[in-house]
Amino acid sequence: MKKFLAALLTLAMALSLMACGGGSDTQEPAGEDGGEGTGEETQTVGYVSASWSDDYCKRLNDALVELGPQYNLNVDAINGAPSGTPDVSGYIEAIDALAAKNPDAMIVQPLFSVPDHCVQFNEKGIPLCFLNIAPEISENSADLEYYYAGCFDVNIGAQLAEEMSKGLKENAKICVMCLTYGQTNAAQRLEGFQTWMAENRPDVEILEVNYVEKNEPTDAQRIFEDWIQKYGVGGFDGVATQSSMQTQGIVSSMQSYGLDTSNFILAGISASTGEWVADGYEYVDLYQDPYAEAEAALKTIRAMLDGTTDQLETMEGTDNYVAVPMTPITAENADEFV
Repeated sequence: MKKFLAALLTLAMALSLMACGGGSDTQEPAGEDGGEGTGEETQTVGYVSASWSDDYCKRLNDALVELGPQYNLNVDAINGAPSGTPDVSGYIEAIDALAAKNPDAMIVQPLFSVPDHCVQFNEKGIPLCFLNIAPEISENSADLEYYYAGCFDVNIGAQLAEEMSKGLKENAKICVMCLTYGQTNAAQRLEGFQTWMAENRPDVEILEVNYVEKNEPTDAQRIFEDWIQKYGVGGFDGVATQSSMQTQGIVSSMQSYGLDTSNFILAGISASTGEWVADGYEYVDLYQDPYAEAEAALKTIRAMLDGTTDQLETMEGTDNYVAVPMTPITAENADEFV
């Protein structure tokens, strides 16, 4: 039962991170000449997607398939949740189906106990890269050799603080709205945000941090209304959010109080749309770009196959984690995401 509950928690946290995606389906790849292909024979990479029924996961899947040839890689993608709902058995079946084809490399979105099941790729000498969801390594996979490419919640929080700070006046007072208390992504995003502000904008005062009970616009709106009653309109200069649902609820209230980017700085992690930025209510929104994550994974696999991983830029303090920054949506580029 404990393992089952842990799996459900992992799934909820992972899907929450995936939900940070969104934005326009017309977002362009990094560039036609951005590939790292060597001109040699195309190699095959097996890819296990968490779920094609999830919008971000499907767009990430499609980006990998589209960008693969730029790295002389053919991506053989398979849905890890053919029933529409991710489950352990479906994942394992998908992994085994691709393993039976003896691909040159593997990319996996690691839900559940997937890293344990991926030990087989080390045994076969098949390079392995986890994507988008940081793997949960257990005692059974403690010696697993792999790379990870994707966003990191601490980094996301720090990036949000940095982008928000560009619009904050000196000695600004702000509030922070987080995902449900107890979620790892909520805690890590807050940690990154607070640390960056303390180190780079010590003049900014965080008046209050609150957590939604449910990631819904009405819950976010209730918390924002409480802040308005407590501090008054004009009593604080902005809010940072951790999801599109929270941003949506706050925008609704801002419209009622006549707040916009001319007198209030709203910054979020969601990018389900650039409309709030384009309309002048939101100052900045961080977009989780499927092309950027796909390109990072393909570049990593190419380096693993070519034996050039020493040239990869890994996150400080690690030798196998490739961090992918999110794309800020601002007034300058918002029209591209509407």
